Amino acid sequence: MNIHRRYFLAAVAALSLAACEQPATTTRDSIAATVGSDVISEVELGRAVARLGEMNAAEAAQSRGRVLEALIDQHLVSHAAKKAKLDQAPEVALAMQQAQRQVLVDAYMERLFKDMAQPADTDIQDYYAKHPELFAQRKVYRIQELELQLVPARVAEVEAQLKQSRTLAEFADWLRAQGIAGKTGAAVKPAEQIAAPMLAQLSNMKDGQVVVVPMGENRVSVLQLQGSQAQPVTLEQARAAIERVVLGEKRKTLLEAEIGKLRASEKVAYASGFAPASQTGKP
Repeated sequence: MNIHRRYFLAAVAALSLAACEQPATTTRDSIAATVGSDVISEVELGRAVARLGEMNAAEAAQSRGRVLEALIDQHLVSHAAKKAKLDQAPEVALAMQQAQRQVLVDAYMERLFKDMAQPADTDIQDYYAKHPELFAQRKVYRIQELELQLVPARVAEVEAQLKQSRTLAEFADWLRAQGIAGKTGAAVKPAEQIAAPMLAQLSNMKDGQVVVVPMGENRVSVLQLQGSQAQPVTLEQARAAIERVVLGEKRKTLLEAEIGKLRASEKVAYASGFAPASQTGKP
C-alpha cells in the first residue's frame, strides 16, 4: 500500500464524522482548500493530523500536506458517490442517519458529564475497603475451567454429578455421555481479570476445590482452583484504577437517570410483537 493511500484511509477512518465538527462559518483566511463548493478548513486539517497520534513538530508538519491531500481525495470520492446516487441507497441512508445520531449522542453525553466532579478520597477509600478480594486480599489464581453450554434446568443435575465424580476427567466423561457441549482451559489470572461471579467463589475456595458457577445465557463454568498466591495492592497503588471505576459508576448512574427523564418526556410506542417482556428493565 503506497503512503498516499495509507493517509487517505487514515483520514477516512478518523474523519468519517468530521463534517459534524465544522464551525458554522469559515473565513477565507482559515481555509486550507476547496473541493468544488466544499471547504476544508484549517481546523478540520489540524484535527485530522492530531488523530494520527502523537508526533513532534517536524512530523506533524510533514504529515500536514499528505493529510490535506487525503482529505481532498475523501471529498472527491464523496462527490462521486453522490453523483452515483449512492446516498439514496437504503443501507447507505440508514448508516448515515445512525452516524449522525451517534455524533449527537456523544456530544450530549460529553455535555452531561462535563461538570462531574472527580471522586472524593472518601469514595476511593470506601471502594477499596468494600473490595478486599481486589486489593488488600488480592490473589493470583491458577485455575482449570470447563465452560459448558447448559440450560438452567440442568444446573442442579450437573452440580450433583460433580460432587459424585472423583476427578474432573471422570466428570468430563459424564458430560460427554450426556451430550453437554463445553470446552476446557487452564489459566493464571490476577483477581481483577476474573469475572465477578467467579471471583466471589474463588476467593473463598481451597486448593483443589471445584465449584459450578452459572454465568448467564445458558452458560455455566466449572472451576477447579489449582493454586493461588497472595499479591495484595495498597490503596495508593490502586488509587488511579479506583478513580476510573468510581467515576464510571457515577456516570452510569447519571446517564440512567437522564435516560429515565427522557423516556418520561416523550411517548415511546412499540409495534406489535416488539414490546419487551418487562417494561422495568434499563434500555
